[in-house]
Amino acid sequence: PTANHLPESIINYVIRTHECVILNDATREGNFIHEPYIQHNQIKSILSLPLLNQGKLVGVLYLENKLAAGAFTPQRSQVLNLLSSQAAIAIENARLYSNLQKSESRMKQFLEAVPVGIGVLDAAGRVYYVNQRGIQLMGKGIDPSVTPEQIPEIYQFYLAGTDQNYPIEKLPVIRALSGECTTVDDLEIHQNNAIVPVEVWGTPIFDEQGNVAYAIAAFQDITDRKQAEKLLADYHQTLEQQVTERTLLLSQEIKERQRVENALRQSEEQRRLTMDFTHIGSWNWNIVENTTHWNDNHARLLGLVPGEVESSYQAWRERVHPEDIHRVEQAVTAALASHTDFEAEYRVIYPNGNIHWLVGRGRGIYNAAGQPVRMLGVILDISDRKRAEEASILEERNRMAREIHDTLAQSFTGVIIHARTAANKITVDPEKAQAHLAQVQNLAQTGLSEARRSVEALRRPYLLENSDLLSAFKHLTSQLESSTGIKIMCEAIGIPYPLASEVENNLLRIGQEALTNALKYAQATEIRVELIYQSTQCILRIKDDGQGFAIDRSASHNGFGLLGMAERAELIGAQIQIHSAPGQGTEIAVSVNQQENHHEST
Repeated sequence: PTANHLPESIINYVIRTHECVILNDATREGNFIHEPYIQHNQIKSILSLPLLNQGKLVGVLYLENKLAAGAFTPQRSQVLNLLSSQAAIAIENARLYSNLQKSESRMKQFLEAVPVGIGVLDAAGRVYYVNQRGIQLMGKGIDPSVTPEQIPEIYQFYLAGTDQNYPIEKLPVIRALSGECTTVDDLEIHQNNAIVPVEVWGTPIFDEQGNVAYAIAAFQDITDRKQAEKLLADYHQTLEQQVTERTLLLSQEIKERQRVENALRQSEEQRRLTMDFTHIGSWNWNIVENTTHWNDNHARLLGLVPGEVESSYQAWRERVHPEDIHRVEQAVTAALASHTDFEAEYRVIYPNGNIHWLVGRGRGIYNAAGQPVRMLGVILDISDRKRAEEASILEERNRMAREIHDTLAQSFTGVIIHARTAANKITVDPEKAQAHLAQVQNLAQTGLSEARRSVEALRRPYLLENSDLLSAFKHLTSQLESSTGIKIMCEAIGIPYPLASEVENNLLRIGQEALTNALKYAQATEIRVELIYQSTQCILRIKDDGQGFAIDRSASHNGFGLLGMAERAELIGAQIQIHSAPGQGTEIAVSVNQQENHHEST
């Protein structure tokens, strides 16, 4: 207790009154002679001073002398008063410096979550900070020894389309040191025999006196955009060549085409100029206080009008598609529990009913005990990419449908022709009729085989189209681990060998269902997928360390999607075993006989 080491009444008096207490003989004089600490320790001289900084109490100085009375003379007290003032200033400065460090740490964490490169120069032009995305793009991090003049050479900045280092005076970050805000897209980063075109924004940061304290540069990879611009430029060049070759009779058409071209150029220029860092929606979730703040772009990406709806978790949740909300919330929970970054793709429904695809990324901030206190993140609109993926899948399905149609049409046409001829010859030339009927049989068999092959290609899961079963499972588990944050391991035991197509199809579907169940219901932190290749059988085993469940023997195939897995196992002659108990996780094993697999293949 404090009372065993200090006179609490004196300390509290100084704190309350901000007055100095000096006692020449504390056991005999003053208002504190009955203080238990003084009586017990027989203290002689006492001096206690408030540590004040601009009238604000930041601490208390306490000194005592047990041996001599009057130890704290006026001269000594004057010196101690001076020292206490300096100590108060030092304590306040230390507190302000600590707050500044915390603020800088939060800012760095936010910048690390931003999916664009960020670099900062100090007022002298030295590299002060680079986030991880910036290091990935440049292939090099902070090097304080690099002077401003060396930046293009050291970081391999080149003028687009040339082998010349980018002019130092045109670099946006250097121009920002002069107070300019600039944007360029004619800069390339050369690293590891690769060329990365980037768009760069430079912005000055001013101090309280209006002087440039830092220069910040944001930059992002624009390879896809440059490729699209090149395609458009090539198209323009071809079109202009064709226009030149036309006669004067087509002058009106030429003018119209030129008008369209100019409109396209202006539209592209406007789009390029409006593409900047503000297309990213950012959010800040205070987990302790359960409050959320987002920027205007975040509201727009949710289909909301900035300022009309208050930033809140509920406002975001109301916009997310009902089929996606549980998966996204589960991914956030898993990321915070495992101290990993969060990432998920999901749909939002605009007030007008339109559906947009977003990708959300976030990073947790944790206290000393490892508990999450805050999460920072961003969202981006990926609707165009999703539409392109769906169009690609539809195109492939249409191609397969046309292939089946063309195959059957050709075979059936031949069957009809030979059947008609056989009918005409059946009485006048039975031998030729028999030959035509044999041809009918061959064509029918060929058409049936081709149709089965095409149907099998349609039925085969896309993960197995260009890879084996083990590779398909590794790709699947990698995707699930990335989207959920749950540790998922996949390995083969024994030497892998090919299985019948139908067997691989159903084993993959069973594995997908088992993994889905584990992620949805098990609350697992680790899932293991094993493909065991033995000489007589192949075994698929999925194990998790989740909460498990009680297996009802009378209805062992009900619930958790187990009925579907059992039906698929029965289709390929496989045996399925399920082991689980509350609190002990779940293990599902599917074994298929190698002899049956060989028979299926042949």
